Amino acid sequence: MPYEVFKRTGARVETPTLSITPDGRMVPNAAAVRVLNAASVRYVLLLWDKENHRLGLRATQKANKNAFAVSLAADGRHGGIRAKSFLGHIGWSAKQRETLPASWNESEKMFEVDLPPWYVGRKKNGSPKRETRADVSG
Repeated sequence: MPYEVFKRTGARVETPTLSITPDGRMVPNAAAVRVLNAASVRYVLLLWDKENHRLGLRATQKANKNAFAVSLAADGRHGGIRAKSFLGHIGWSAKQRETLPASWNESEKMFEVDLPPWYVGRKKNGSPKRETRADVSG
């Protein structure tokens, strides 16, 4: 009886990404988790550049009163940061999980992520903007 080779359906991911879920979690992919582990990052400061719609996750110590814990699974493939209050602060309004490229800034020990402008911001009355991609691009 001849054997059949099983063809892998998955491959090692080399590009770090950060997913933001509707319930207020930030989820680094396996590549981002490897970077965090290599840099011994267990706590981060969440930074916001409102003008450029840019998010920063900078390494910090547990003792920092503004630190958010980075939960990393033992298998090293995934993790999470509970950031509902931060996402509310920036007016994050995506209805589905959004996965965004994350770049590692070694000198700052920080991931940087550009957020789509149509998912951030608040009106003066406090409700999220309802801009669409077309509103921003045209």
